[in-house]
Amino acid sequence: MTFPARSLNLCLGTHVSIRGGLPVALDRGESLGCGAIQIFSHSSRTWTAPVVAPEDIGHFLDRHRHSSVGPVLVHASYLINTATADPEKRVKSAESLRNDWILANRLGVYGLVLHPGSSAGQSEEAALERSAEMIREVISAPVEGETLLLLENTAGGGKTMGRNPREMERLLDCLDRSAKVAVCLDSCHLLASGAEIRTPKGYEEVVSAWQSASGSGGVRAWHLNDALFEKGSGRDRHAHIGTGTVGLWFFWNLLHDPRFAGLPMVLETPKGEETDKEDRANLSLLGRLAALDDFRPDDPDVLSLLEELEAMA
Repeated sequence: MTFPARSLNLCLGTHVSIRGGLPVALDRGESLGCGAIQIFSHSSRTWTAPVVAPEDIGHFLDRHRHSSVGPVLVHASYLINTATADPEKRVKSAESLRNDWILANRLGVYGLVLHPGSSAGQSEEAALERSAEMIREVISAPVEGETLLLLENTAGGGKTMGRNPREMERLLDCLDRSAKVAVCLDSCHLLASGAEIRTPKGYEEVVSAWQSASGSGGVRAWHLNDALFEKGSGRDRHAHIGTGTVGLWFFWNLLHDPRFAGLPMVLETPKGEETDKEDRANLSLLGRLAALDDFRPDDPDVLSLLEELEAMA
């Protein structure tokens, strides 16, 4: 069963591989019925990024113009730590972020998603200043494009930055509230960091706090992931929609929240050997929840898709 996201006027999608080339990622998104996709520009676990030829960028731009896929997100390397005080890691982080920023703008994508990094070994104030310094230098470079730098909230483990609205607000203030910078919220990270998003009161308090902290830039994208561990675990471990500790109600409510209508919402749910099957089931479940005017966890289609996803866990 399939409930196409685009028919619901939602930019629902998933992270897809660029294996075979950047334009192929759009083909994968189309085949899944995505209204939005997310990609890595290269392996997220290595510093080295291959040079993307101008003709490849041209092919991507042309393919996107003729694609049913809407907003595209590029996720920056996980190795980047904008707050690091280590000289070698700082040089590598800045170079990697700069390369991703330039490429994202040349590709004309909606946003470049970035984990701000970790303040390990230094005060919060020093980490914020270092992070803002690197980000400011990168986004002020003379590049053509309207790509947003989307700072992602973190799960709260270790000394990661951006785990709550206060920390993100301070970082955005250090960046002088640049129009080029906004926020991407991850549902798993919200719960893992201790935010209660599973009740109407909790959801409204959390979302309002993040909206206020994000200022005029606002929350401009979502990562839709269930959580493998309990609220406040600090662990960034994702689960299929409805099979974890976030549960179905949050996703139903978010999909009906007019404040986020039209924004890209992409899955980063687990991918095994049957990636397409997993993505289709997660997207279909989100589509079904979006189609329900009332929250009905006992809806036969919802129950069937949940059973399918639980079998894949």
